[in-house]
Amino acid sequence: MPNDLPVLPFDDELASSFVGKYILVGITYLDPTGAVERRQQMHGVIKVASREGILISLKGVHEGQSWNMPPMLESIQVAKPGSYTLHSTQETIENPDLLASWTVQAPPPEANH
Repeated sequence: MPNDLPVLPFDDELASSFVGKYILVGITYLDPTGAVERRQQMHGVIKVASREGILISLKGVHEGQSWNMPPMLESIQVAKPGSYTLHSTQETIENPDLLASWTVQAPPPEANH
């Protein structure tokens, strides 16, 4: 069966509007059955947003590190004003500009033949 997921074109203008914005990212890792294995949260300032990826200069407990997020702009949304508490570190982020959420599922184990 062919993959029917639409491929959205990369919007250079939208991507460039994200540079300098503060982003809060949440990643949920699932096992092959779909059960949650772990969650990760990070935050920081977007330094580069291009077709190669979205480079985030991390802040807080990850200060000094960076993370390159896949260049899927549709995963980013404008954050509502308020306080966001990260469950993993108990850090509180006040009024981030953007939010991104990812779910990563492990592939099923290969069948033994």
